[in-house]
This record gives sequence, C-alpha cells and structure tokens, in this order.
Amino acid sequence: MAFGFLAAIRNRHFHSLMGNVVMAFFNVLSFSLLVRLLSLNAFGEWVTFIGTYNLLDQIRTALLQTGLIKFYAGVDETTGRRVIGAGWYISLLLTLSYITLSFLAYFVAYRWFNPTWHLFICWLGMLTLFSLPMNFATWILQAEHRFEKIIWIRLMQNGSFLVLLGVLYLTKLVSLPNVLYAYCASMALASIYCLLRKWTMIRSVFFRTKEQARELFNFGKHIVGSMASSSLLNYSDTLVIRTLLNPAAVAIYSIPQKFMEVIEIILRSFVATAQPTLSSAANRNDYTGVARAFAKYTGTVSLLITPFIIGLLIFTQPLIIILAKSTYLDATDIVRIILFSAILWPIDRFIGVTLDMINLPNVNFYKNFLKLILNVACDILFVWIYTDIRSVAFASLLNVIFAVVFGYYFLKKHLDVHLRDIWTLGWQECKRLLAKVRGKAMVADKA
Repeated sequence: MAFGFLAAIRNRHFHSLMGNVVMAFFNVLSFSLLVRLLSLNAFGEWVTFIGTYNLLDQIRTALLQTGLIKFYAGVDETTGRRVIGAGWYISLLLTLSYITLSFLAYFVAYRWFNPTWHLFICWLGMLTLFSLPMNFATWILQAEHRFEKIIWIRLMQNGSFLVLLGVLYLTKLVSLPNVLYAYCASMALASIYCLLRKWTMIRSVFFRTKEQARELFNFGKHIVGSMASSSLLNYSDTLVIRTLLNPAAVAIYSIPQKFMEVIEIILRSFVATAQPTLSSAANRNDYTGVARAFAKYTGTVSLLITPFIIGLLIFTQPLIIILAKSTYLDATDIVRIILFSAILWPIDRFIGVTLDMINLPNVNFYKNFLKLILNVACDILFVWIYTDIRSVAFASLLNVIFAVVFGYYFLKKHLDVHLRDIWTLGWQECKRLLAKVRGKAMVADKA
C-alpha cells in the first residue's frame, strides 16, 4: 500500500494539484479570517481591490505564460535563455507601465475616489512589481514540469499572508491599509525566496533578442484578449453589483467564488499539466493526439468534479457558516446557481486551452469577448429589472452555455472531436489511474 501511495504522489498531476490545494487552503483561511475581522462594506472594498489587481496580473500572465511554455519547453539551452530573457524584458516593461498608470490615476482621478481607494490605487502598481519574480518563477517551473517547486512558492506567499493577518489580529491592528501592507509583504517575501533559489532566471534578460521578444509578444497578444476577457467576467460582476447595488452586496457575491475554489483546484491543476501535452502534440502536427488529449482531460476533470459539486450543493448552508458567518447566508441561492454552471467549466476551459495550443488564440478571444459582452449586458439588464444579485449568477450560467456551444463549434471545424469521446476517454483515464494505484498497492502487499 505504501508503494502505491508513493507512486500516486510522485507525478506531475499530483504536484500540480498540491500546489493549487496549498494556495486554496490558505486563501480560504485568510478569506474566512478577513470576513470576520472586517465589516461587510470594508470587506466588499477589499474584494473589489483584489479583483482589480488580479485583472492586471492576468493580463501579464496571459501575455507571457502560454508563450513561455510553448517556446521554452523542449528547446536547446541557448534558445531557452533567449525565450526567458525576452519574457523578462516584456514583463518588466509592462510592470513599469502599471506602476506609472497607477500613480497617474491617483493624481488625475483623485476627486472621484474615496480615501480607501486613494491608498489602494497608490499600491496597485507596486503590488504587480512585488509579485513579478514569484509569478515568473512559476511559469518557468510549469514549463519544466517541476510542479513540486511551485508548491513551496504557494506555501511561502499564502502562508506568510495568513501569518501576518494573525499578527494583525493579535496586536489589534486590523484595518484595510494594514491588510494591504500584509498582502504586499507576502508577495515580496515569496519573490525574494524565488530569487534566492534562482528559479526566476532573471539574468537571462541579457540574452534576449528582438526577434524572440517580437515572436513572444505577437503570440501572447492574442491570448491577452482571451484571458483578459475571461478575467473581466468576474470583475464585471463585481463592478455592476458595486455600482448598481452596494459594497455589501459585493461581499455577499464573493462567497460563491470561494466555494468554486474546490472546483478550480482540480481544473487549474489539470490545465497546467495539459498545456505542455497539447502544445507538444500540436508542434508535431499530431492533431489526432491533440483531439484525444482534449477529450481525455475534459472527461477526466468533468468526472472528478461531479462528486464535489453534489457535496457542495447538499451542504451549502453549513459550509457558508463555516467559511464566513450566518450574515452571509443570503449567498445560498447564488452558490447553488454557480455550482450548476460549474458542470460545464471543464469543457469551456479545455476548449480555450486547445484553441490556443493549435494556434487559434483569436477564436478563443472571440469566444471570451462575446461571453464578456453578453455577461455585462445580462448583468445590467437583470439587476435593473430584478434588483437582486441572484440574477448576476443566472447571467453567468447563460454565459457558460453560450461559450461551450460557440467554442465547440469552432474546435470541431479543426479537430475530429466528439462529445462521446469526452465521456469514454475520461472514464477510461479515471479507471486507469485507480487501477494503477491499486495495482501497485497489491504488489506492495504481496511483497
């Protein structure tokens, strides 16, 4: 049994999963602590700020992460240095532009923001700088399939933030500014750790070439639109709710997003390991292999998340009380609506990843952009008519259905994929993984 267990944990899927588990575990703990320490309105403002930072970070990630994996994985050392150097050059320019824009926004739009956001905007650009080495290291480690190292990065950042929140609580210094400083410090600590471990390869910036930087940028600019549009979905929900309702409603709507961490853990883990696999098959022009990998990953993840969705649906209210407190029970219906939509998340996500890997990021962009437009329109219309945040969740369900239909139509035009293969190959993969663990366990028992 021991050998079976060790075999199960010594693979990239498990390491990728553990990295996301660590991140989600500490995120939920810090989230639960902040819900109890901050007022409803203050917590709503914090959620809006984190959403703004995540949007900027996602744009940077979209521009570079997939391109680094595509052009760095499996190449010779010289080419690899040039790719990483080009990535550092682009990311530094983009991060410096964030810092400049945040200070410009502070001075130009000062009168339109409240005192809390005066502080937030000043630190927004700096936060993207503090997180850059940490993020860049995770992209490189993902391309190299060294997911076990990413676990330590997640542990350093999320763990230090939780510890700093604990210190603020014990010293009775909890406030929005201090929470912000603690978050920035956790990012800086994780980045320093990555620099000391030499996982960032920052010196490669001296090996950059204009040609490599141009190639990386041209590839990434299409994915920026896709990922930014996708990231704007949740952010647009937050902005519509805050504008048409109030910050307290934003706090309520943040609850289902934490519930979805369970689903996202599995989804992000398999997407991280699927990207290099899909990219390698696409680079060999093995489109049969791409189609098979798409169906296998989509089916496997869909089957894995189904029990979690059922469990979350059954225990929604007790889990809300554990995660937050009874004040947030108004989020019950919102959580359940979004859980139903999560059934379609795997096929939507893997359609997007596959389109990117077969050099069709423009189609993925159109999918996500139309999804965003539909989301904003439905959010505004439904909230205006019903004045109820549950209508925002229903709009999200409609968007996922649209994205799956739209994306699958275009994917099928370029790949020989069938819906039945998703179930068949996913079920076979789940049985194979279970048999592998059981088989090794039986061998160990006999020995």
